[in-house]
Amino acid sequence: MNKKGENIVLLKNKVGIITGAGSGMGQGCAIRFAKEGAKLGLFDVDEKGLAETKALVEEEVPGAEVLCLKVDVSDEKRVKEAIETVAETFGKLHFAHNHVGIGHVGLPVGDLPTEVWERTLRVNLFGAFYCAKYEIHEMLKNDDHCSIIFTASVGGLMGTPGSSEYNASKHGVIGLMKAVACDYADKGIRSNAICPGAIDTPMWKSGPGKEFEGDPEGFVKFNASRSPMRRLGTVQEIAATAAFLASEESSHITGVAIPVDGGQMATDSSYFNWD
Repeated sequence: MNKKGENIVLLKNKVGIITGAGSGMGQGCAIRFAKEGAKLGLFDVDEKGLAETKALVEEEVPGAEVLCLKVDVSDEKRVKEAIETVAETFGKLHFAHNHVGIGHVGLPVGDLPTEVWERTLRVNLFGAFYCAKYEIHEMLKNDDHCSIIFTASVGGLMGTPGSSEYNASKHGVIGLMKAVACDYADKGIRSNAICPGAIDTPMWKSGPGKEFEGDPEGFVKFNASRSPMRRLGTVQEIAATAAFLASEESSHITGVAIPVDGGQMATDSSYFNWD
């Protein structure tokens, strides 16, 4: 609330884009952004997931303005078309959350198929670049302060076994984020990254690897033990961070990679077992 006791709506009448909005963290961010008053362009390759997100948004925020578009972010032409469609539909573009990404396959570098390396970087890093490039084109057309948020990972701040393609892509996303911040800070565009740790999402739980195959509870317990908070993060905690970064409440913050990880990056080792 402000000094008058009025509720602050962080993104009232702002127009934003969320990629990877069909499930998990992207879906949670769509709901939170709509609650904060934003008009939204939602991108995903999963049309069923997009429809579900739209229904959830409209249930939570009756009258919310939402445009769903099937977009593969590794396709530059389609990314450009979709971003232009959002800007034409709503008149402007104020913020974007470039969230979409794919995970790792759990193989060491010497065993990793080249096509897996290429596909991961094509989606996670090239996709982030394509989105930022055309979002910037639209943001420069208006005089409002704008914000680009990338979803990186704690895997973009450190190395982890069996994750070379994922680590490389997310380190690249953080480098891209910093470059955008340096190039456009004086032009009214801020750029930051969220670095989630272990977050309770379907995608995260679907990839426990061989060590925990058939033992999902053990996988959750192990990852919870890797942070001082000793629990998984929630989609809502990621969404709250994203809403802050999208809004003018964070108007003097740019070029920063923010871990949302329960303190994992504060420990001496990301694999330190607190049990």
